[in-house]
Amino acid sequence: MKKNKSIKNFFLKLKKLGVGLFMLTSITLIFFISSLNVVSAQSGNTQQGQPARVPLSERIGHTDISRAREGKNVHQGTGTLFMQTMLGRGGVTGLNFMHHGPLMPKSSIGHHFHTNSDEMFLILEGTCEFTINGQTALLEGPIGVPLKSGDAHAVYNPSNNPADWVNFNVALNVPVETSQQGGMPARGAFNYSADPSSLFEMGDDRSNVQQLSSKPTFINTGKLTKESLRPVINMNGGKDTVFYRRTLGAGAFASNWAFVDHLLIPVGATVGRHYHKGVDEVYFVMKGKGKVRVNDEVAEITYGDAIPVKAGEIHTLESSSTEPLELVIYGIALEKGKLDYVDVPLKMAKLQMFFEVESKDFEAFEKNYIDVYVPALRKQVGYLGSKLIRAFPANVLKNIGSPETKFNFQMELIFDTEEHRVMWTKTAEHDYAWPKTAAFAKSYHWIGYDIVGMDQVNDPLGDRNMTTETN
Repeated sequence: MKKNKSIKNFFLKLKKLGVGLFMLTSITLIFFISSLNVVSAQSGNTQQGQPARVPLSERIGHTDISRAREGKNVHQGTGTLFMQTMLGRGGVTGLNFMHHGPLMPKSSIGHHFHTNSDEMFLILEGTCEFTINGQTALLEGPIGVPLKSGDAHAVYNPSNNPADWVNFNVALNVPVETSQQGGMPARGAFNYSADPSSLFEMGDDRSNVQQLSSKPTFINTGKLTKESLRPVINMNGGKDTVFYRRTLGAGAFASNWAFVDHLLIPVGATVGRHYHKGVDEVYFVMKGKGKVRVNDEVAEITYGDAIPVKAGEIHTLESSSTEPLELVIYGIALEKGKLDYVDVPLKMAKLQMFFEVESKDFEAFEKNYIDVYVPALRKQVGYLGSKLIRAFPANVLKNIGSPETKFNFQMELIFDTEEHRVMWTKTAEHDYAWPKTAAFAKSYHWIGYDIVGMDQVNDPLGDRNMTTETN
């Protein structure tokens, strides 16, 4: 209900906020400015010359009516469209832009087509007339219509209420970013690389279509309702049951855009830890509230948030304690047609080994861990990481009330499964590294654990991604 009120009162709220609205006659200029803003915001450098890490909360695009711009007669349509750039070029691989805002009553995005990108118009709330390649049908939201490169398309809101509109646009070929001196070319300047057919407007606002098809024959997602979803138990190792449907696949697009999914996470349920080696995703919150975790960061999310997740980033989703979380997921493959996912269960296997080492061998024992044991471990499938820790000196242990123990070193080995840990003990690398390590110890023993909880704010040795580390 809160979302409905915010859309219907959108124009009134803009007036109350006193937003200076930038009148545009061409949506293209908005796209260009939006992309520049995003690139600029993410171009900071560290002292080492590497790009600064942008916090998750800042990478997420948050719907904010004060940032919406007013577009008049967009693509030679009629009326008014308010739009906010949620994500710009570079938000995920291949993305040109993602916009969100209300398409006002009796307003349209005029008839046009692109030859260099795929799009999808998503109507979250409202009823709109979609025209695809000359056919017009009235569709009720929530529903999405893909616009394959070369498809002529338009959308018109014939009602007396704003329609909640989202646009997602993916490049047919991922553009190579180049730097140009001097900024934008002067008005009327000669542009040798211009392609007027990449965006072609037909001068048709579609506001007075006389004949509507009773049923659309063009591709669409169907209504995005719970009734259209199927239950999935423990999705990606998560808790309880979520509801899911793949609404569109790669066949709907000419670019590397691979899918559009609809996901509903009830209260108390989660999507478990997983990542994609070759797919970037954007999660858009249709309704509700919840949390998203990306690698070691967590952020609260709510209606209108757009969350970019890049290949290799471990992520999980959960609803809030009081509201279900409903999302649309846009997936872009890094290589066309290649999809994957890798579950990263939180219940990992840990072996904790205790060593009694004489003080004269401390340095050699620690050097052996770095030079011998770690290189051997890294060859094992399922190895996630390890630590070698040395106990405080005896007087410090006494001062902090530690119990007496003869063991002064611990080594912690973490594997994704116990099966892979056992497999490690049967390898030639283990048979080489273990005797060399054990030779430094007067005594030792070990304990095995299931890891059932973990929290690590950051890596003291620097940002790394354990899913792609190959050294």
